[in-house]
Amino acid sequence: MLPPHAWGGPGWGGPGALALILRRWALRLGLLLAAAVFVALWAYPLLGFLLSAWVPHLLQGDLRPTLAPLRHAFQGYELHALFNSLWVALTVGLLALPFGLWLAWLRERTDLRGRGGIEAGVWLLLIFPDFFLASGWMLLAAPIGPLASWPAALHAAQLLLGPVGIIITLVLKVVPYVFLVAQGSLRHTSAAQQEAARVHGLSRLWRLRLGLVALLPALAAGFAIAYAESLRNFAVVATLGASSGFTMGTYAIYQAVNGMPLNFPLAASASWLLLGLVIPALVLQHRVGQRASQHQTLGAKHRPAARVRLRASDQLIHGAALIALGAFALGLPSFAALGVAWPKAGWEQIAAALPPLLAAVEFSLQLALVAASLTVCIALPIAWLISRPGRVGRLLDVALLAMMALPLIVLAAAYLQAYNQPYAPLYGGSLLLGMAYVALAVPATSRVLMGPVAQLHRSLGDAARVHGLSRLQTLRHIHLPLLAGALFYGWLLAVLSIAFELPASELLYPAGHPPLAVALLQYAGGFQLHQQARLQVLGMAVLLAFALLARWAYQRFTPAAWRHLGHDRT
Repeated sequence: MLPPHAWGGPGWGGPGALALILRRWALRLGLLLAAAVFVALWAYPLLGFLLSAWVPHLLQGDLRPTLAPLRHAFQGYELHALFNSLWVALTVGLLALPFGLWLAWLRERTDLRGRGGIEAGVWLLLIFPDFFLASGWMLLAAPIGPLASWPAALHAAQLLLGPVGIIITLVLKVVPYVFLVAQGSLRHTSAAQQEAARVHGLSRLWRLRLGLVALLPALAAGFAIAYAESLRNFAVVATLGASSGFTMGTYAIYQAVNGMPLNFPLAASASWLLLGLVIPALVLQHRVGQRASQHQTLGAKHRPAARVRLRASDQLIHGAALIALGAFALGLPSFAALGVAWPKAGWEQIAAALPPLLAAVEFSLQLALVAASLTVCIALPIAWLISRPGRVGRLLDVALLAMMALPLIVLAAAYLQAYNQPYAPLYGGSLLLGMAYVALAVPATSRVLMGPVAQLHRSLGDAARVHGLSRLQTLRHIHLPLLAGALFYGWLLAVLSIAFELPASELLYPAGHPPLAVALLQYAGGFQLHQQARLQVLGMAVLLAFALLARWAYQRFTPAAWRHLGHDRT
């Protein structure tokens, strides 16, 4: 027990000294907890898995190196799968650029009627799960699907079960990224450049070329994102590629850790090769970004360029093309799922089939709620550290970018290896699956929160301390109200992305309790197409209802001042 003078005597400096000691101990405990979370979620599983490409039995204490797994990955099935990943990603990147640029041009640079709906459609396509798009194509091409009465159309739809369908689905999923990066550049297009081109008598073709050169940084960033997202994708490949025998890098990694015997060194070697394919895109984006200053047009005398006035015929053509694109991208897969989900037997058969479907949706939603809440608690301090100047923030930013470039199947395979050891027997339980969900969702959620957190000026904390507020009071009364909107929407986005997650779910789910995406894949693999369609419709309906309910609860129970402040910051 401390002597009485320790609580305020002159030898200890009074109550302030004790408070300082307690704060230091709290800081040390916080740093230790953060280090433990970092090691458990990322460092231990990823390092152990990736290093097993050279040291196959590293986690068992055997440090003997070998190059056999890498030699194996450079030949046969794995090499063919990686080659397919490369050409598919390049094709998707090249096809997504004109589509995304066209949508951004219509939205920002023309007077097209109803152009505000373009942005809403892009965001809807962005949050629509790629797994459901691929499942919709499967149901469309099924013999019991809505095209069963038209043999020619059914035969054409069956082309979607392979590389054609994979490319189309991936293009639809990455077009929103190209749109968003091109939108920012087109929105700030300067009128001076166009006027100078006309004064010098340049033709329309030369003016178009100059405009594309000014957009080069945005186009390079859009291509890099589309290329990397195509390489990382697993859900579309597992749905449309597995049934046709067309394999890609992510599915080759999955097969190495899901077959018998398990081959983690081979999976790690293929993971290194897959990560190596991302480097050209990162180099391209970096080099073009270094030259971005040559194309800067936004300054003190900036005048936005006038919108292009479309003729009535052009309005009709572009409007019809947008409607056709929306119907194809979202309407057709949903129509196929609804058509197969409703059997001729009617409501009785549907009611009998509901219990396993509801169990899968409920299990996914429960895990998503817990994992998303933990994700926000971890992502907020990460975003705070990155937004502050210093070496720690820069290192975290680099680590976060590396995690976002990492294919999700790689982290899932790393968890399967790391936590299936005698000293870490977590495999087979919901805890490990929840940990994987958190590890997968933290990088994207941190990016969502970085913008709003960076806008919080340091003077807010200084003013709070001047008025006698503690750190906890400052967080509660100042920072949380300002970040309320960003935290809610970051949490909601994490819930929806986790609920539809496939790679970690497929490798780590507890036996007898398949999450939503795994149950969909199982029904598709077992040719239970009615169940697959019902689960797809039910899952989307439940999660859409949950999103609307969560937003209503946020609007209803959050103080009005918090909502207005959060809206202003986001």
